[in-house]
Order: sequence, then C-alpha cells, then structure tokens
Amino acid sequence: MSAEILQKIKESDLKLLVADDEPVIQQSLKKVGELLGLEVVTVGDGQEAWDSFGTEMPDLVITDIYMPKMNGLTLLNKIKEGRPDCPVILITGYTHYQQLTRNDNGLKFNPDGFMTKPFELKKVVQEIVKLISTYGLVI
Repeated sequence: MSAEILQKIKESDLKLLVADDEPVIQQSLKKVGELLGLEVVTVGDGQEAWDSFGTEMPDLVITDIYMPKMNGLTLLNKIKEGRPDCPVILITGYTHYQQLTRNDNGLKFNPDGFMTKPFELKKVVQEIVKLISTYGLVI
C-alpha cells in the first residue's frame, strides 16, 4: 500500500456506508474509514442500509451478513443489481460464511471482499484500499 494511494484517498470525497447491528463494530469501522479520509455513514440494519444507499450514494459498502430487517446477502444483491460498480465487503462473526455465500443460497452476486469478526483493523484498511484501487475510485 503506497503513500501515494493513501494520499489520493484522503484528498478524494469518497463515501463509505457501514451496516452492522453492533454499535462497537459500526464505530470501529467508522474510525478506520475516517482515518483513511472517507466520509462514513453508519446504520444498524439492512433496510436502513438500503434506504441510505439510495440517498447517500456511497462509493463503498461494508455490511454484516446477519442484521435485522434485511440481511447482508439480500442487501448485496440489491446493491449489485443497481450499481454493479459499487464494491461491497461482507463481514460476519460466523465461520460458515462460505456456505452462506454460495449461489445456491439465492446469492446472485459475489461480494468484493469478505472478513470474519473479530477482524484486525490493518486488514480492514488493506481491503478498503485494495477495492478503491481495483475499482479505480481514485486516480
């Protein structure tokens, strides 16, 4: 991860949407995003995430799989149907995530990244920077 890409991210006006029903996870991910220079919007359930996705127009989404009102897999499908160029990272505390993300479970789209809780903040930073670079969100 180069200092140049980190500087470009800080100078950008990229927005991150964080969806998790655990306030401590929301706050941890918000701090990481803000340290990178991202504007961060946090929400506590899947429906709120979908509503915010439409109004906030984030450049990147990190969502828990298990949340009230709409799970993260449904949210992933909805986001990718409308904006396939928006990177989505799934997070969960469950180790059987590979079974959950198989296409025969109704998943139409694959996540762009995946992390299991508890996660190292360094890995979160690496994953965000990788996707911002991969999707060409900063030039």
